[in-house]
Amino acid sequence: MNRFFLQKLQGFEPNHVAVDSRLVREGGMFVAIKGMHHDGHDYLEEVHRRGAIAAMVDESYEGDDYGLQLFRVDDTVAALQDIAAESVKDMECKVVAITGSVGKTTTKEFVQTLLSETFRVGASPGNANSQIGLPLAIINTFTGDEEILVLEMGMSVKGNLSRLVQMIPPDIAVITAVELVHACNFTGLEAIADAKAEILSHPRTKTAVINRDIIKFEEICAATSAKTISYASSSYADYSFACGSDHYHVYAEGGEHTLPCPPVVGGHNMKNLLAAIVVARQCGVPWEDIAKAIPKLTLPERRLQHQEKNGVLFVNDAYNACEVSIKAALDSLPKAAGKRIAVVGAMLELGVHSDRCHYEVGKYAMGCVDHLLCLGEECAPMVDLWKKEGRNASLHHERSALAEELQSLIQPNDVVLLKGSQAKELWKIIDEVNL
Repeated sequence: MNRFFLQKLQGFEPNHVAVDSRLVREGGMFVAIKGMHHDGHDYLEEVHRRGAIAAMVDESYEGDDYGLQLFRVDDTVAALQDIAAESVKDMECKVVAITGSVGKTTTKEFVQTLLSETFRVGASPGNANSQIGLPLAIINTFTGDEEILVLEMGMSVKGNLSRLVQMIPPDIAVITAVELVHACNFTGLEAIADAKAEILSHPRTKTAVINRDIIKFEEICAATSAKTISYASSSYADYSFACGSDHYHVYAEGGEHTLPCPPVVGGHNMKNLLAAIVVARQCGVPWEDIAKAIPKLTLPERRLQHQEKNGVLFVNDAYNACEVSIKAALDSLPKAAGKRIAVVGAMLELGVHSDRCHYEVGKYAMGCVDHLLCLGEECAPMVDLWKKEGRNASLHHERSALAEELQSLIQPNDVVLLKGSQAKELWKIIDEVNL
């Protein structure tokens, strides 16, 4: 745990902090949060049974302490954030913050790997990027001895990133992409771009690393006082790249830098790697150390993971989905001696953009796969398009029914892509089909 957090408790030392009562273990501290559907204060007896030794509660709480040491605060979420912020401030380390509609978790993992050749680095685990998840990561994951923190910052509505950077101001901020994700909360891409630009709003942020291809790139650069560094696959950016058969070439800093090919798939991940290289260079990592680190790169869980089962190759990219990420996953599919099948779950939170985005994915998939199996009513425009063209497509409302059809369809040497919003849990299909 973060030693600076423990110092603030003045000798009281829990071994972890949790906001989910089911995740509390022996010796832990529980933070009781009032949510839309549950009130954490109702679970104090349960967390005590699970071994918690303390709880942070609202000042107004009048119930039993159940043998827990209670820390009373005005607002438990704000207190959690304040403690995390003070802990980072005490650490006196450099902070790299990464946001983007897609690619932020992969880029974060790549940055951590590249920096670790030179520095003591800590990175937020998984996709702990929210108003609650990020401060929990600060408290539970980091020791306080790190030289650089690499943090993922997420947003679903305007103002999310402003609050996160006020809590933990970044020295270097990265924007990987602006796409129609959580689009139901915005009027369009320009509004999403404005919300992403909030990551540059703190005066401590001196360097902004921005994908040159995002919408409103020029306006975002003009509005920040930070030094902006662009990256893209084309030469109009400060850093660009090209993939050869044996090497990854970076064009930047007045020359060409030849690096090993990364051991990951997906053309979009080559761009994520470039963003990580820019960050590493801004932190002072030599090119030779970057070259040594690249062979160590791995993709996060459920990002283009290849999983073979009795001769069938499943490409598990089922962590989440938007139009651009599904197209990228389709592009990355390996050739197959048998059939190529796309299992696509509905893209959620698209609002008025839903029908068009699903239609465009269906149209794109026609040139990539032989069969299309969809889960969720939102996918109807895709399936209707395929059937109109006489192609093999089906729409399901239950994952079990989809898995049953897939099981009857697949044979050895087939390739199956699993891609959809996380709520659809498409990765479970791998275990649900019997081959």
